[in-house]
Amino acid sequence: MNYPGEFHKLLTLDDIYEGEAKLVEVNRYEILVVNIKGEIKAYYARCAHALGLIESNSFDGEEKIICPVHLWEYNARTGESINPVGSSLFPLDVKVEGSDIFVKVPSVPISEFKVKWFGMYRQRGVINEFGVNS
Repeated sequence: MNYPGEFHKLLTLDDIYEGEAKLVEVNRYEILVVNIKGEIKAYYARCAHALGLIESNSFDGEEKIICPVHLWEYNARTGESINPVGSSLFPLDVKVEGSDIFVKVPSVPISEFKVKWFGMYRQRGVINEFGVNS
């Protein structure tokens, strides 16, 4: 995914077991890191529907991330929505060096990030030009 940001060390592989998720905050960004059978994925931890916070217990430990607000379901490997279809979580770039997990955290204000990189929110009227719920 092409977005402005810098890699930050968030966790180590010892911090997050297979089937586990961790919610980490960096520079006011909530980031959900998941370990799916040894594969590390990270997402901006806000639902594509109503910006509900996706918490660590939202990951079912296998293949789904479920928003606690309205129960929207996402594929944990891709971030694509399962139920209903047609939206996705915002994936963040991940790299693992040794046992360290680095995630590319956006380097712009959250309001700018939501408007410029979350076009799907703006088109559906969830985010206005100021980056807040309408």
